[in-house]
Formats: sequence, C-alpha cells, structure tokens
Amino acid sequence: MKGRIRCMRGLKEFDAAARFCRGYDELRNHLRPSTRHGQHVAFNRRRLLHLRRATAALTILQAA
Repeated sequence: MKGRIRCMRGLKEFDAAARFCRGYDELRNHLRPSTRHGQHVAFNRRRLLHLRRATAALTILQAA
C-alpha cells in the first residue's frame, strides 16, 4: 500500500489509496482470464475474453 501511495503522487491520504487499490484490484481480477495452474490459453482466446470483459466493465462504469 505504501508503495502505491508514493508512486502515485495524487493519493496523499491512506484512505484514498485504499479505495483506489480496492477498485483497481477488483477491475484487474475481472479483466484477467481465470485459468487453472499450468493451463495454456491461446492468445486469440485471451484477447477475446479481455475485450468482452473490458466492454462489460466500461458499460457498467458509464451507467454509474
């Protein structure tokens, strides 16, 4: 957490950094394809999943 506060100069308060990190981690986990350990996912499939999830996330954020 402290590393993110120092790197991102706009986050001067710990609470603001905590909120940002929770949202960032949630979005990152949503966009990352879930695979089993050692499972290979083709690049085309990974890209398609990412685009679908990113479109869904943008739709949700625009509605908010």
